[in-house]
Amino acid sequence: MKITSGRNPLAVGVDYREEYPKVCYQSIQMKEAQPLPLDFTGQTGRCACFRKVLSALKRFAVKEEMQVSLVLPDMEKETIEQYMQEACEAGFLREQLQILSETQSVVSFVMEQTPDIWQHRVWLLEFDTDEIKATWLEVNRRAMPMLVKAGEPEYWHVGTLLEGSRDEKLAQLAKERFGGGPVSAVFLAGTDFNARDYKKSREEICFHRRVFLAEQIHARGACVAAGDQSGKKKYLFLNEQTLLHNVGIRSIKNGKEVIYTLISAGCSWYDAGCHTEMLLRGEDHILEFYFQSMMGGDPVRKRFQLTDLPARPDGASRVLVEAHFTDRYRCEVKVTDLGFGELYPASDLYWKESFLMEEQEDGHGTGNDL
Repeated sequence: MKITSGRNPLAVGVDYREEYPKVCYQSIQMKEAQPLPLDFTGQTGRCACFRKVLSALKRFAVKEEMQVSLVLPDMEKETIEQYMQEACEAGFLREQLQILSETQSVVSFVMEQTPDIWQHRVWLLEFDTDEIKATWLEVNRRAMPMLVKAGEPEYWHVGTLLEGSRDEKLAQLAKERFGGGPVSAVFLAGTDFNARDYKKSREEICFHRRVFLAEQIHARGACVAAGDQSGKKKYLFLNEQTLLHNVGIRSIKNGKEVIYTLISAGCSWYDAGCHTEMLLRGEDHILEFYFQSMMGGDPVRKRFQLTDLPARPDGASRVLVEAHFTDRYRCEVKVTDLGFGELYPASDLYWKESFLMEEQEDGHGTGNDL
């Protein structure tokens, strides 16, 4: 993994789907992420656990040089806000935190591997006492950028080892589910997959496939995501958190009308936002926003009237444009009057507007940028 931010950055992945978090970290000098051993005995509540994680990480980097990805138990808005609030109360900075679903963390981990690993379908099998959680993903390498698709998790009921039929049931399920097409790799978590307990299933799963033990795969995948802050991924993973619209604003550059991109599609909607200063031209004091779906089609145009803005010469009004998404299809915009130096002081006026994009069925395509 190539870390792409900070002077002495530390990438951190935190898998917080259970009561206590699992943590991996990687500095720029390290070739791969390493687990961070932590003892949470006596810790009560998530805030205390986050505080212990931050304290342990400070052995490797100052807080400001950390980029942290959190894997949460679900992606409900209330869950995201609660975990973010508790992490910030523990001392983390909001701008250094990124939220991932468990599937996103797996995609980050797999796509960090060499292309032969994800040449065909890839499976992750997470072993529990009496069932196995199975998730697959595959890559459309012909699309630009490459598109990653993941299936809904399946739960294979194989029974316990003490029941005696776990190996045979797993072998049969693997034969059925892997038989629909080529499988290039299988990752296993929560098991050592030893030859004594899993003789038949080892033969089935390992036949003409690369198989890896992948403990803490979610924390490792989150660490990969934290280390890549360039925003230039070689692939696009479309899921229910993916922002589908580019957000732009009509502007003038070198005397020509252009659409200036404020927010680019493809990221998670809860991480999308902008904070941009602009000079107003013309006398109508109207901003025109463009929302272009990455699935194609005509852009959605929304006009924003700045009423009661003080009269000033053309180009002598500076405004701050802030935008963020409250869900996948709703964009909240705030525009603040900043004035223009001492000649035209700020008026303390601001305007807010909420724009709703029409919901579309998820598809797979490269679409058009602004």
